[in-house]
Amino acid sequence: MHVRVSPGSVALDEPDDCSSFKVLLSEEAREDLPGLLASASAGKLDHDDVMVSVDWIKGECAGRIGMGWNYRFANMLVYAAGKGWLSQDGTHVRAHVEAL
Repeated sequence: MHVRVSPGSVALDEPDDCSSFKVLLSEEAREDLPGLLASASAGKLDHDDVMVSVDWIKGECAGRIGMGWNYRFANMLVYAAGKGWLSQDGTHVRAHVEAL
């Protein structure tokens, strides 16, 4: 799954794929990234990464995921926690940013 950020839009693509996680950022949206994330309640910028809201991910996935997604997503969060990519309170997961 990945978070796609473009001018005026923050969307979750490939929600059923819990094997990779990143933010794809269009060059045109780079300067507006913090505001776009905040307005969508999707997360917040943390240095060069984005801390994406777990609740936002779940909301974006509603009605778009297959059987077993909850299990795969929980495993993704456990893996992220083991790498130090999950916030201490478990509400946000770190994603690196790549150019779209």
